[in-house]
Amino acid sequence: MIRGEKWLTLNTGDEYIRLSGTIRPDDISQENTVASTRISNARIQYSGTGDRQDTQDQGWLARFFNVVL
Repeated sequence: MIRGEKWLTLNTGDEYIRLSGTIRPDDISQENTVASTRISNARIQYSGTGDRQDTQDQGWLARFFNVVL
């Protein structure tokens, strides 16, 4: 199993990417790296905080109509 996380601080907030998955020991190179195509059951999560992230959230009225429908 592998798991990693990278945080970036930008002008408008923080952003991160998380990666997890399963690899075979044979797929680890001499430089201690693994090609992304060799990760099975890969899960990639991208999110952030700050002004730009808040604009992607639905407002209360949009959430209301999504529940009613």
